[in-house]
Amino acid sequence: MSGKVVSSVDPTPDLTQTVSRTDDESGEDLLVEAPRLIVAMVTKAPLTAAMRVALGEVDELVLGRGPRRAVVRAGRRAELALADQELSRQHARLARVPGGWELHDLGSKNGTVVNGEATARVALVDGDVIEVGGTMLVFRDEAAGAAGAGVSGAGGGGPGALVDRDLAAEPAATPAAFRTVSLVMERHATDLARIAPSGVPVLVRGETGTGKELIARAVHERSGRRGAFVAVNCGALPRTLIESELFGHRRGAFSGAHGDREGLVRRADGGTLFLDEIAELPADSQVALLRVLQEGEVRPVGAEDAIAVDVRVVSATHQDLAGRIHAGAFRQDLYARLAGFEVALPPLRERREDVGALVAAILPRVCEAPAQVSFHRAAARALLAHGYPLNVRELEQALRAAVVLAEGGEVKLEHLPEAMREAPAATSALAAAALRPEDRALRERLIEVLRDSRGNVMAAARAMGKAPVQIRRWCRRLGIDVAAMRG
Repeated sequence: MSGKVVSSVDPTPDLTQTVSRTDDESGEDLLVEAPRLIVAMVTKAPLTAAMRVALGEVDELVLGRGPRRAVVRAGRRAELALADQELSRQHARLARVPGGWELHDLGSKNGTVVNGEATARVALVDGDVIEVGGTMLVFRDEAAGAAGAGVSGAGGGGPGALVDRDLAAEPAATPAAFRTVSLVMERHATDLARIAPSGVPVLVRGETGTGKELIARAVHERSGRRGAFVAVNCGALPRTLIESELFGHRRGAFSGAHGDREGLVRRADGGTLFLDEIAELPADSQVALLRVLQEGEVRPVGAEDAIAVDVRVVSATHQDLAGRIHAGAFRQDLYARLAGFEVALPPLRERREDVGALVAAILPRVCEAPAQVSFHRAAARALLAHGYPLNVRELEQALRAAVVLAEGGEVKLEHLPEAMREAPAATSALAAAALRPEDRALRERLIEVLRDSRGNVMAAARAMGKAPVQIRRWCRRLGIDVAAMRG
């Protein structure tokens, strides 16, 4: 194997710069064509860090066994060596073809599996789960999988080109929430690492369970602030005591106030105050919080004088704040103070390539001997295929129960929740319910054409002016069962 070993470690972000923009594009400013292969999970060693291999500048990637994990590049060809004894020395290859990528088994001893089915040759679509030996891989290529995509581009290097990333080579001090092989999450982590030392308030949006508090803690870790990280669930505070809880009170300020209390804001002095579910804060408390942010001081209930505080605020919500502002339920001036930098976390179903990295981060928290835990291939496949309607929180709860049922040994399919055991056959990157509008329209059109042609792919291809391989690729990505339409 000739060529040079290419470092896959991203450069350390420049923490001297400050980013000041609203992140509302959900990844739309990423590379238009960014094919990549993710080493997502090693079943016998799930604590193994994930790795991303960029495919933009190669036409062929050969997978095989090696003494250590490494990517070697030579011109338009690359080899990925994996320290997996279940692999053959040359196990499989990914090859660029018109319209995307194909996977070829190279006569391996243990075979190659894609989405649970053994295969010798298959056209890959975005989100496919590939099994070689005991290693689980995820193929990502949004451009090749998008409606109307043509030939996948040759990549082209230069500034902004996608690079390899091996989380095993990340600095030990990197917060767990920033360890990602997802392009969208990587961009968020880079921006947040630059924002963290600046003191700019951060607003984190995202569905329930996407890890908003973990992101807030990561911002605090990178901020350099020596005070405490204080988390407040605004939706759980008693409405009659919100201001007392947040701002403190003086003895005798109200019935039951038997002594002075500093409050959560003052407890975070010199540190970070995390306001979770900020949209649940009542209107009168919004006014009081706005005063804290504007003046840098807090007035305890029953006190005559204000007390200066130095607090960095990170807030979070799963609600539509713009809609609540329009409805008069949330103050626009408070929003302006909270959203110095705004980030929208993608749901886990849109970044399932990170499932393995999350498993590696969660296992040490949910069992005493994480190094002794392993996964049956069927269980690992189910974890990577699941749609995660409850996001990272659902994954953590599933692992917590599974390691107990497995008695700290091999986690099998039966140890996972029923919802995960009954994963759909299609394992595309997006669940059908989460498809983009253009993909939903394409799916409806495909179903209509295939029904008219009684499931004849050749006829459907002629009707849509596309190659049959593109029709099959779309059907796999969009979860369309062609066989069910024949008759």
